[in-house]
Amino acid sequence: MKDVKYSINLIKELAWADFKLKYYGSVLGLFWTFLKPLLMLLILYMVFTHFVNVGIPDFQIYLLLGIVFWNFFADATRDSMSSIKSKSQIIRNTRVSGVIIVLSTCLHSTLTFFVNLLVFFLVFFASGFSLSLSAVVLIYLLLLQIVLVSGISLFVSVLNMKFTDFSHMWDVFLQMLFWSTPIVYSENFVPKSYVKFFLLNPLARIIIDARNTVVYHFFPEPKQLFITTVIIILLFSLGIYVFRKYYRMMVDNI
Repeated sequence: MKDVKYSINLIKELAWADFKLKYYGSVLGLFWTFLKPLLMLLILYMVFTHFVNVGIPDFQIYLLLGIVFWNFFADATRDSMSSIKSKSQIIRNTRVSGVIIVLSTCLHSTLTFFVNLLVFFLVFFASGFSLSLSAVVLIYLLLLQIVLVSGISLFVSVLNMKFTDFSHMWDVFLQMLFWSTPIVYSENFVPKSYVKFFLLNPLARIIIDARNTVVYHFFPEPKQLFITTVIIILLFSLGIYVFRKYYRMMVDNI
């Protein structure tokens, strides 16, 4: 029990240190956390309202919520990839495990995620929208998102230690994933023959359900929510398995 408490406290301390260090010396500091999703929203909103007519009701809110979830996934996995290498001195000179390093990076990204969610809800309420009982499901979806990000982060951090060019490959993959996730378009635009493959993307499933519960006020189908949970648990388990199997071998070569 003492070891668990120590690990949790260490994760929190490392995450908070990373959070402060990220904005140290920056002119705008923490304000960049608010500004990033809003700038991304502005660019995509201009493109997909003036040049591409997507015809989605309440598109500005629809788009912003997708951007907030996407930024969390993309930023957390990118930062986690380099977390072991950037903290190699800590690993060599202390008993801190690699899992703690990666999870502290995920927690740091989670703090930013919650700040971005605050931005979303400020825009949401300022635009005249309101919440209904279905929004309670968002709490569970946030938990699923955090578990998904943690599992993928553990997975990619090991691959980045093994392959020096993996970060470039991951950037390409993120670009592909962005356009295969319903951030700027609706899942209804996906041809029916491809829907079953499209819904294998757990990030797409989370974003769809988050919009349905918050923006459109209806509960996700229990069966679909269960499938989302199973997919994410499997991916998290894979991340843990790969990390435990290859971490020690990889970290000795850093």
